[in-house]
Amino acid sequence: MTCPHCSAVNAAPGIYCHACGLDRTAPLIHPHAKVYAVHGIGLAAVAAVVVSTVLTVLGAVLALVPGAMAEQAQADRDTDLLQRAYLVELAITGMDVLGMLVAGVLVIIWLYRARVNIDAFPEVHPGLAAGWAIGGWFIPFANFVVPCRVMHQVAAASLPHRRVGALTGLWWAGYVVSLATSQISGRMEPDTNTFSAHVAYFGDMFTFGLVEAVGTVLAGFFLVTLILSISRAQSARIERGRAAHVPVVPAAVPSGTISL
Repeated sequence: MTCPHCSAVNAAPGIYCHACGLDRTAPLIHPHAKVYAVHGIGLAAVAAVVVSTVLTVLGAVLALVPGAMAEQAQADRDTDLLQRAYLVELAITGMDVLGMLVAGVLVIIWLYRARVNIDAFPEVHPGLAAGWAIGGWFIPFANFVVPCRVMHQVAAASLPHRRVGALTGLWWAGYVVSLATSQISGRMEPDTNTFSAHVAYFGDMFTFGLVEAVGTVLAGFFLVTLILSISRAQSARIERGRAAHVPVVPAAVPSGTISL
């Protein structure tokens, strides 16, 4: 008998699969449970994450431009050029922030839907309610832990035969590095109002930008992997579960015939 959960072939009798350990006789989803489609929003979130990652890396490289402008301003004692360097930096930062906001909104929507879906899986008993998939991002201090826990619950329930701890851990580690670096650099200012201090400031911002870019690439890669894998697994399970609950309608008997 093939396990409906992991597709493993079970030769021995029994209700539990020898591969995944789940009840082979249990339904894939509760018949009347609310489930969301996650494939489309998942692809949108992946596209936004990729674009945001590219913008962050591009911003880290382009940070050389205001740094070079500040050095030239120091050589020429040109305060107008120094002000333009800060405007360029502001434009680069704005581009990066916009990309992160769009990606963040789509990822949160996807995570909430994926979290609601696992409530329909009979064998799953999540420790955190679905609302934490949204609220967990906005509560101070808790937002360093809760989103990772929600993602791990969703991944473990959707991909029970895979080791998801490493995926979620590496994603979250990269995200925390990127977020912490961004927060620190956002509070930095030149020590004094001198050309040399401004040049040093732009140099520090470039260094922090590189660290942020590395964290963002790491987080983006594993987040895309999680979204695609979970979306694919949930969509397939929900489709199979719904098909199993479709009632069989007997064929109509042609008029003029006798049925026994």
